[in-house]
Amino acid sequence: MSNPINQNRLEHKRLLKLAREYREQGYSVCIYPSSDRLPPTLADCSLDLIAENGSKVVAANVRSRESLSLNGSLSLLRISETVKEIPGWEFELVVTNTRKKN
Repeated sequence: MSNPINQNRLEHKRLLKLAREYREQGYSVCIYPSSDRLPPTLADCSLDLIAENGSKVVAANVRSRESLSLNGSLSLLRISETVKEIPGWEFELVVTNTRKKN
């Protein structure tokens, strides 16, 4: 498991928490899945996590507010639309932000 170059520390930390949450719900989780773990229509998509539980699969990306605009919303839209076409799959976008210090 390696942290992709385009994901910052905050996003990676939230991704690990998300993976733990899915595992606690009984899902089998793969972080930063390689293209051979994905259906052909998603092979060129950058997903942070897939979580499988029986016939249900959740594909997720974790982004900070800043990286939402840097990575481009068209890519996320394309991924979500592609995932929606696959029976039993759903897409989850998790947005995380830095906490303001008082």
